[in-house]
Amino acid sequence: MASLIAKKKANKLYYYVVESARVDGKPRIVHQTYLGTAEKVAALVKDRTAPVPLEATALDVGLPGALWLAAQQTGVFELLQSLWPQPRSGPSPAHYLLLAAIHRICQPGPKTEVAGWYDRTILRSLWDFSPERFSSQEFWDCFDRIREEELDQAQARLLGVWKQKQLVGRRLLAYDTTNFYTYVASTNTRNELAQRGHNKQGRHNLRQVGLSYVMDGDNGLSLCHHVYPGNRADAEELPEALSRIGALLDRNQMARDSVTLVLDKGSAALANTLELEKAGVGWISALPWNQAPAELRDRSVEQLPACGSSQPGVRAAAEKLFVHGKEYLCVLKYSACFASEQLNSTTAALTRVTQKLRRLATELSRPQARFTETGIRNKIHRWLSDPFVREVLHYGLEQREDRWHLTFEVDSQALLQLWSQRLGRTVLLTNRMDWTAEQVVAGYSGQQQIERVFRGLKDGDWLGWGPMYHWTDSKIRVHAFYCMLGISLLQYVHRQSQTAWPDLTVEQLLEQLTPIQQFTLLYPPLGDKGPNRVATVLSKQTLVQQALAHSLGLDELCSTQRR
Repeated sequence: MASLIAKKKANKLYYYVVESARVDGKPRIVHQTYLGTAEKVAALVKDRTAPVPLEATALDVGLPGALWLAAQQTGVFELLQSLWPQPRSGPSPAHYLLLAAIHRICQPGPKTEVAGWYDRTILRSLWDFSPERFSSQEFWDCFDRIREEELDQAQARLLGVWKQKQLVGRRLLAYDTTNFYTYVASTNTRNELAQRGHNKQGRHNLRQVGLSYVMDGDNGLSLCHHVYPGNRADAEELPEALSRIGALLDRNQMARDSVTLVLDKGSAALANTLELEKAGVGWISALPWNQAPAELRDRSVEQLPACGSSQPGVRAAAEKLFVHGKEYLCVLKYSACFASEQLNSTTAALTRVTQKLRRLATELSRPQARFTETGIRNKIHRWLSDPFVREVLHYGLEQREDRWHLTFEVDSQALLQLWSQRLGRTVLLTNRMDWTAEQVVAGYSGQQQIERVFRGLKDGDWLGWGPMYHWTDSKIRVHAFYCMLGISLLQYVHRQSQTAWPDLTVEQLLEQLTPIQQFTLLYPPLGDKGPNRVATVLSKQTLVQQALAHSLGLDELCSTQRR
């Protein structure tokens, strides 16, 4: 029971709140709190509001904390430390690689900004390293010591760790390639990876690097990637990628015939089909429309059986046909959603092209117009780069009275045929002869995940691959390694979040985790003497954030950090 007592010291009364209890049968004071003089007690009674803190410090907890926990739970950090042990003092290469990956997700930017960002996150208190240890020069020196064969070894061993932890799904692997532009100078002859080629982001004026990527089709973990010269075609990269994938599977004692590799039509070629057969893996590939058997692709939508409820709006039919000189299982897939998206993009492109043609026709009719036939046709050819638009839009160009006259029209019959026989259709090819059409379509859906990853990398919505200012091959390889490592951690966090809040997208997950902060409040001491009081509190959270914090372990992480 608490009571108020006064103690006289130097002819002055000082008041205490005491708690008494019986000790060995006798009443004793077991706890007391100093309040001060009568004037201070009166001030406390008069001012019943909470004391004003002297200062407050905010730390980012949500996203960096969740990614750090993911690195521990998936075994990533432990594996990195086993490959690159920590020195006697300071952070290890494992810390630098993991911090670079987390920073690319939370706040993409150059290495000069990492130290300041790190100082404002919970990682500072968890790792207890000074921000000065993560300067741009420290990153450069650390990454300069990492060899290419060490990165390859890390990829192989990560698959073994995830296999042991049962984080790899039913062995459905999605494969695709892309490229990223760089800022490597044209005069830099030492860099062999950054080369000029057809850039998928439209930056043809810059040198680029290619990336082949294999991910687990169920859980989205990055299993294998390879950085290759930017002037190499996608189809030419597949044989080398198959060699790396086969070695990776053999090292981790995963039977090749138990794995199904899903490929996009960019890798479809007769030579690559032979390489796939030689690799001994199962595979599903999209066929270019001009290579698909006519008897299959010309079927009407009504002839295609509807798939199950797990794939609404999708129809598919399978038939064994000869393609590339051998019998395979061919599947014609029709998606109503895909057809609507293609129709929308085609009509939008058609609108843009017709407006450009109308303006060009007006310019040609002016007396002072000076155009050559080659220049006009080259310009129109660029506008008609979309194959669907080229099918339905026809133009005529003739010269009369020393002037060029342009006419154009939309072929309504061709547009109707495009809608009924082409849009929404995909022809799939597989060596899984015993699979049903629905199984093949479900397996190919893993390709959509890898395309979402590439969009997230290039748009920066998931992880900011760029800006990439590295100008040496070794640094570009390290950059690709920690970016793909970050994707794996983000995919793991996303999968864990589904138990707390189903149907939450990766973009929504990032939006919910980013605002979660921990505030450290510094209060004055209760009396005239003693240290300042410190209190920690999390920022106000929505229902979604509360569920995520509990499910991902952020609450426990913060409480452990406070202790």
